[in-house]
Amino acid sequence: MKRQGTPVSREALYEEVWTTPVTVVAPRYGLSDVGLVKICKRLGVPVPTRGYWAKLKAGRPTRKVPLPTLATGARDLSGPIPLSEREAAAYARVREALQQTRERRSPVSVPAELADPHPLVRVAAACLKRRDGWDHPAGVRSAPKEVLDLQVTRNVLDRALRLADTLLKALEPSGFTARVDAEKGETLLVGDGTTLTISIIEQVTRTSHTPTRAEVRARDRYYDSFRAGDLGEYPNIPQFDWHPTGRLTLTVGSWPSRKWNDTERSLIDTRLSGIVAAIVGLAEAKRAKEEEEERRRRTYEEARTRYEAQVRARNEEHRQLRSLLRDASRLQRANRLREFIAAIEDRARHDSELTTEKLQWIEWVKAKADWLDPLVRRYDPILDAPEPEAPSYWQY
Repeated sequence: MKRQGTPVSREALYEEVWTTPVTVVAPRYGLSDVGLVKICKRLGVPVPTRGYWAKLKAGRPTRKVPLPTLATGARDLSGPIPLSEREAAAYARVREALQQTRERRSPVSVPAELADPHPLVRVAAACLKRRDGWDHPAGVRSAPKEVLDLQVTRNVLDRALRLADTLLKALEPSGFTARVDAEKGETLLVGDGTTLTISIIEQVTRTSHTPTRAEVRARDRYYDSFRAGDLGEYPNIPQFDWHPTGRLTLTVGSWPSRKWNDTERSLIDTRLSGIVAAIVGLAEAKRAKEEEEERRRRTYEEARTRYEAQVRARNEEHRQLRSLLRDASRLQRANRLREFIAAIEDRARHDSELTTEKLQWIEWVKAKADWLDPLVRRYDPILDAPEPEAPSYWQY
């Protein structure tokens, strides 16, 4: 969901970062100090160099770098959007959870051997170490609907199991438990009032396959047999060559989410202490997001209920008004009929033409006037009777 608000201008952001350290300004926008510095660089906003604030506090001379003017024709980029009070409170909770986790955590390290594994890891090891049953062309072993969401080749399977075991155990003191959603094929971390998905996937690359000499000869034999009328079996020549890298990617959550990769400099295994803290913070962020979505949903439902009540009241008012106007119109028509029939009766008396037939007609008109009059309840055996149904030919 896109955040609402007005982005800060370059000038305002420049004044902020030169008035207060970046580490203080960044949380106002829900950013890390590194993230805010990157945005400043993109906007062409200079930031104080390292040691600037210490020199300023000590009373030593400092230089404030002026804000450069954008080049002619350059697009006026907008800055980040400040957090609302509610967003700022949620972000503060996430930062506090991260800090508390870092302070009370002891270093987390992956053991060289799998000992007393987590129940899910034990079942995963038995399943993924089978000799057969893996038909992925890259040799990837995966059974997310049965055990754990691990997608790795045999060469790094042991390490992935040890990594998963260490991580699941390290998260237990923070109240997280792991389970498998067999229907969705996901491994879930349940705790801190929310649920996060978790997966460990090996990075596997692929290149287009160049047929070997043997494969070319087999293909030629197939075509020769095809022309000779003795059709054989087409050789199975792969389209791609797969190259397992041995590098793992740990992904936690969907939105929000975090991802950690093996790099040339370090493996995920060496960063588990920070990863555990980050997962706790991620759970807090997701819980805050879910609370905000629930608040929005409730607010919307309340507004929707008020709107529907107003619409019902308005429609009812219109209905009553239409009914009132219909009654007024019927009363007016009834009175006009009475005036008309009174004039007809007076003329007939005056002309001595008040016959029995005319008297019957006058009584009929008076009855219709009473039927039209909303103040007189009069039943008409013809007008109030049900609508007659036309006969169907197939009834006879």
